[in-house]
Amino acid sequence: MDKRRFFLVLQREYYSIVAKKSFILTTLLSPLIMISLIAVPVLLMEFNKSDAQVITVIDQSGRYADKFIDTEDYDYQVLPDMTADNMKDRYEEADGDIYAILVIPSNVDETRVVNIYSEQPVKMSLSREISDILGKSLSETKINSFDIPELKDIIAQSNITVDVKSHTWDESGESLSSSELATMTGLFLAFLTYMFVLMYGAMIMSSVVEDKTNRIVEVIVSTCRPMELMLGKIVSIALVGLTQIAIWTVLLSIGSFILSLTGIFTSSPDMTAAMAGGAVPQMPEGEMPEIIQAIIGVNWFRLLGIFVLYFIGGYLLYAALFAAFGSAVDQQSDANQFTMPIMMIIIIALLIGQACMENPDGTLGVVCSLIPFTSPIVMMIRLPYDVPAWEIIASIVLLYATAILLTWLAARIYRTGILMYGRKVSFKEILRWVK
Repeated sequence: MDKRRFFLVLQREYYSIVAKKSFILTTLLSPLIMISLIAVPVLLMEFNKSDAQVITVIDQSGRYADKFIDTEDYDYQVLPDMTADNMKDRYEEADGDIYAILVIPSNVDETRVVNIYSEQPVKMSLSREISDILGKSLSETKINSFDIPELKDIIAQSNITVDVKSHTWDESGESLSSSELATMTGLFLAFLTYMFVLMYGAMIMSSVVEDKTNRIVEVIVSTCRPMELMLGKIVSIALVGLTQIAIWTVLLSIGSFILSLTGIFTSSPDMTAAMAGGAVPQMPEGEMPEIIQAIIGVNWFRLLGIFVLYFIGGYLLYAALFAAFGSAVDQQSDANQFTMPIMMIIIIALLIGQACMENPDGTLGVVCSLIPFTSPIVMMIRLPYDVPAWEIIASIVLLYATAILLTWLAARIYRTGILMYGRKVSFKEILRWVK
């Protein structure tokens, strides 16, 4: 293979994609959309806030009206002259000043049912708030009815939860770990591999089909070999992906920094109240939170290094298939019959990975982490659980050997299909090209 021609193809393919307006817009707008998905709901909640609405309480039991404390959203009032008989007339006389009327029946301890009246269905937040307040109050009343000294404290002390701390040890010593962190890390890496292999693999197929449609491939093939053209496309789109990821990382970092400066989250009244009320625990001086200790305890250098190897191997494997099948069609609409089996394999690999989350060392996980078509995704789920070195080495060797073999086979398909026009190609005919 001529390196000069290969790099010329790579340069042409790279700039032809990066220079497109669609690529520039997608690259710039994607981080903005991701940040907006986080920031906009918070802003909308702030704009959607209204003045506190009046809730009139009719307590026929005479025991629970004082349990309702005014909040930012609701003001609870007890009107002495309002009863269950005249409440509708008083509601209409208020002319919108009263949002709803809460009636607590005298036998609420037995029925555990209260009624709320208004002209329209009340907000779900109001129903939840009333249910929480009365639920706690009725529980206290029930406990006090047993007339056992300090029963409430006894019940509170008997509600015991056990905090399970996971520790791992190796040659360097003992460290705190987290099963939740391992699971989320593996799932994130698996989904990242799934998303980018599909996205950039489809980009390769679109590029091949576009060159065939424009007949520009005939000119290119006259000056370079099909193998050089196919590898140039695969490597160039890999570089496009790295460029896009790098830009997204920078823009997301800048966006996160701007959000932190604006204080969009800490300015939320709910969050501020929670922090003021001591909801945020204060860590003892010199002691790190357990999640920080668990994050530090992960061997990120090893984990991310192996992830890169699987990511590259998986991309090369599936990119070769996308390029080969893309050369066998003339239009993007005809590519569905070939892309669907590839997509199904990737989706099945993701489903198998999710099924292995509860038992990463099970037979299904071990076998599928050795199969090249599923290992780039399944192994990501298993990696945080310290997979044996021999399994990783065997899996990587099989992955790259299969990727090289498929690249060679794809080149044979590409060489024939890239110059074929005006006919529908079947899987049987593609196999004949390989032979």
